[in-house]
Amino acid sequence: MALWIATTVMQALLSRGMHVDFHESTEGMLLLQHEVRTGRRVCKASHPPGLHLVQLAESQRQFLLGMPHEMVENPAGVPMVMAFHGHSDSPWYANAMTGLSNLTDRFGWIATLPFALNDLQSNGLGGVGACCPADCDDECCKQGLHLMKKDDYACGWLDSNFNKDLQMIEAVVQWTKENACVDTGTIFAIGFSSGGVMVNNLACTSTDIFRAVAPMSGDAARYPCTPARPISYVSMCGTKDDEAFCQLGQASTAKRFSQLYNCSGARPSGGPITTRLSLTTTCTLWDSCAGGNFVEYCQTEGLSHDASGHLRPDDTSYVRPGSDLDFPKYAMQKFSILAGQSILFLGHPTQEELAYKASQWPPPRHHDHLYIRHPSN
Repeated sequence: MALWIATTVMQALLSRGMHVDFHESTEGMLLLQHEVRTGRRVCKASHPPGLHLVQLAESQRQFLLGMPHEMVENPAGVPMVMAFHGHSDSPWYANAMTGLSNLTDRFGWIATLPFALNDLQSNGLGGVGACCPADCDDECCKQGLHLMKKDDYACGWLDSNFNKDLQMIEAVVQWTKENACVDTGTIFAIGFSSGGVMVNNLACTSTDIFRAVAPMSGDAARYPCTPARPISYVSMCGTKDDEAFCQLGQASTAKRFSQLYNCSGARPSGGPITTRLSLTTTCTLWDSCAGGNFVEYCQTEGLSHDASGHLRPDDTSYVRPGSDLDFPKYAMQKFSILAGQSILFLGHPTQEELAYKASQWPPPRHHDHLYIRHPSN
């Protein structure tokens, strides 16, 4: 009976395109393990698909781990996006607002969302509700239904904790390398509000870790800024940001990074090109930087302190035009330029698949990757 159940589960997982491996436990039961083939090596991840809370005892910190249904296969490992939440919110809230773990799932990448410390530094291993108010239970917290009051118990990326946060980042990278098959050459950072400021700082201090960064609704960066190498940079700000007021310095911050990274734009003078992507969004791009990088900043007209293209999970956002750029998705697309061939389904359909399609009428139906084809099921 146990073997039949396990075989049925395996068939269901394989229908979703997952690699699975059976292992026999001491009780004789069959266990499943998520794995990825990186070239000739098989790397086995410690967690199945989904969001998981991971606690690091040595560093006394914790983070959310987003594991995809299918990990992209690459000899070097799997790309990772590290996301930094805003002040007084949480990784749960940030993920619900941006849809990050769904995006990385579609790419076959890993997501990590670290928890910031509060002012009292009392929440390092605080569990699910480490950055949620006391009257918001675990389920409420996971859904991002309430923000913390901005007091000593609110989580945020404080300058006074910066060195501790860098140590935490290094610990997360090491853990994911060992337990989630991460390629340390393709790690990207995205952040909102206070997390956006954190990401700007990382563009100065931690270019040895991050291949590109994408701050949202958070400006300012450390002075002096002395990056160890050029990386890519893309930012987003609303022109009516009423909390971070990133619109006041976003353009000059991007220009500063373009100079640090030895960039030029497509104008005859070497200046950047501004493109109107929609009625409400423009992006300004320096497309030729040292090391094959780019620097870009995007603005959403009329947007306040929100993630462009998304609503907050606690219903505190005003509904915006559908023409607003979906910035988390846009940032992921920009990151993909820097990840080589590491993205799911690259090269499909193949010539053989097209020939199979043309071989019959009506065209053949497909029943693979059901989590993509029918995500609501």
